[in-house]
Amino acid sequence: MLHVRHHSATGAVLLGLLGVLSLAGCGDLTLTNVPQAGLLLDRPPPPVTVVRDGPAGVLVAGPAPPLVPDAAVDLAVAEPLRRWLTETERRQLAEASQRAADNFTLDPVAWAATDPTGARTASGMAVAVDDVFRAVRGQICRDLRQSLVKNDATHQEQVTLCRREFGNDLFVWVVGQANQ
Repeated sequence: MLHVRHHSATGAVLLGLLGVLSLAGCGDLTLTNVPQAGLLLDRPPPPVTVVRDGPAGVLVAGPAPPLVPDAAVDLAVAEPLRRWLTETERRQLAEASQRAADNFTLDPVAWAATDPTGARTASGMAVAVDDVFRAVRGQICRDLRQSLVKNDATHQEQVTLCRREFGNDLFVWVVGQANQ
């Protein structure tokens, strides 16, 4: 009984397979159609996505400074300054105010407007003078100082800008009141 079990067909097949493998290690055995490990396992890492985030986070700034729609340009400029500025100059001040509202406190954002010939018609800056706060009715607001220089005259106003949605998740800082 012991002799039959020792020389069975299964044992012979295993012994033959072991012999083939040991001989294959001595010779040049080329495997074809086998992918290399580096192609499957060593893929380059995915690209890193960098998201711009302001000092107050995505709640205030979002991934990028918002664009000011035409209907909101005058809403983002202090009323006393509007009469001194042309439409193009008001747009420049409104966009600078958007960036200043998303920026660090006391970090000025300069703006300038030019005519079609390239000559400067007005310039100035917008600067956040205090931190972002939540108004009485829940609006997110910030106090800014808007200034301009035009025809050698300097004008400035301090204004409270509050975030307002203009549809499609577009938020724009517009003149508001903290106590409303």
